[in-house]
Amino acid sequence: MGPSADSSGEQKLTHEPRFKQGSIDGEIIVFIHGYMGTPRQFDSLADIICLQGFSYTSLLLPGHGVSVKEFSEATHENWQEHVYNEIERLSLSYKKIWLVGHSMGCLLALHAAIKFPQHVCGVFAIACPLKVTYISAHALAVHLKKIFGSKNSLINRAYIQFSGVPRTFDLIWRIHKPDFEFLKLQRKTRAILSQVTSPIVGVFSIDDEVTSVKSLDVMQSKLAGADFKPIILQDSLHAYYTEQDKTTIEQALLQFIL
Repeated sequence: MGPSADSSGEQKLTHEPRFKQGSIDGEIIVFIHGYMGTPRQFDSLADIICLQGFSYTSLLLPGHGVSVKEFSEATHENWQEHVYNEIERLSLSYKKIWLVGHSMGCLLALHAAIKFPQHVCGVFAIACPLKVTYISAHALAVHLKKIFGSKNSLINRAYIQFSGVPRTFDLIWRIHKPDFEFLKLQRKTRAILSQVTSPIVGVFSIDDEVTSVKSLDVMQSKLAGADFKPIILQDSLHAYYTEQDKTTIEQALLQFIL
């Protein structure tokens, strides 16, 4: 789902919001990245929808793409308010707004779908973390691959591309506050999920080491008032997606918005 790494494995990524106007009038896709994520993770999906003539914007949430200190000071209210403000601004020019979120971006998108039902046409939720995996042998194995694996491995390259927060030493003690902010947002989203009426596609991977597949059970039980379609991937992780699963996501998104 992200850009390709160069041959050295080093990433020269700029984490900034992106926008491109398409040929289709009045419709736009809004990409919302996840916790510690980046707008760049949606590059390949953005390219696909551009070919269909859609406009798109990839948001950069407060505290991301800057310093660890700024990240540690951001709150879930800051993240949500930023999404609200962007949708309100876009609604002046676009009658139809589609939200595509990854991980925490899904939570923000679901709240926005409730606040702006007249503008949000649907939510495409990838790895929506209504339940997360805290400790498991699989999660530990993925973590070890990220630490000790080659920088040029497909998994490591994917996780580097998905990261919009510097991995500096002070992240060890600064990350606790934003972790709690994420958990607050997660709890709030589970509480209001039944209020969502917009169509939703939920994409989950069996091998996701962060988002528990039990999140799907929560969505299916709570989304009684919404048109909900689940998609299950077999071979991908939280930030790494196989080529086959990328294609599945791309085709599902196009089917959702066309």
